[in-house]
Amino acid sequence: MGFKIIVDSCCDAKSMPYPGVDIPVINVPLSITIDGSTYIDDGSLNTVWLLNAMRSSKVLPVTACPSPAAYAEAMSGDDDAFVVTLSAELSGSYQAAMAGLELKKGSGRVHVFNSESACAGEARIALEIGWLISQGLSFDEIVAQGKEYIRDMKTFFILQSLDSLIKAGRMSKITGSIATFMQLRPIMSDDGTGGIMLYEKARGTKNAINKLVEILRRQEEKMRLAGRPGKPLTISHCNCPELAIELKSKILEHCPGIEDITILPTGGLSTFYAFDGGIVVGY
Repeated sequence: MGFKIIVDSCCDAKSMPYPGVDIPVINVPLSITIDGSTYIDDGSLNTVWLLNAMRSSKVLPVTACPSPAAYAEAMSGDDDAFVVTLSAELSGSYQAAMAGLELKKGSGRVHVFNSESACAGEARIALEIGWLISQGLSFDEIVAQGKEYIRDMKTFFILQSLDSLIKAGRMSKITGSIATFMQLRPIMSDDGTGGIMLYEKARGTKNAINKLVEILRRQEEKMRLAGRPGKPLTISHCNCPELAIELKSKILEHCPGIEDITILPTGGLSTFYAFDGGIVVGY
């Protein structure tokens, strides 16, 4: 009997990078509907095509969470499983996973983590669970430390385009037009309960990156003073690898306690949230 990690498709980590430890990662996909056509986010979606389709759509594309049966199938068996889902405030994926517990078969124990995050944040939690498994911790120890990790983690993201926020009704067209004209780049974050809030604003991408690095520096310093020195950090990028590499370089330069940084491309659901040129950080 071993362990397995189950994630929904908003998690950008598709494997565990720990040498000598074979930890299966099972993806339970959400779906995206654009102009009446539905696409399964099973890893085969071309994100450049998806961006173009979202951009040309006159209505906001919608997503649908996995079914409880899909989760139950992934959970079933004799291996113990840790499930990491998209924030319950953003999707029904967590509730579907909890319902799947009642349908699973086999003797394996299962714990479902509400990531209270998305994209890089969800990936960072899955990677942390994988690391805890690689260290030989017990099921109960991993559950306890995983909950603590989620409580302490922050998620930040920078949007290059405000189109998705405008179409979703989270920003008026007038406000969005003014922000676009002034080249304002909102720096968003989790609100501590799995929702999304505006954290800061910057004019232009360069200033937004510099502000984000300063935010992370303050976060790292706060954790160091609390006796919890540097944790790993994960960056997801939507079609902008050069920007992700630049951000990584600046974090390593200005945040001495952060040494382990993973860069991941966004999958379908993360592309839906981050949009073209978006950067998401889980720390």
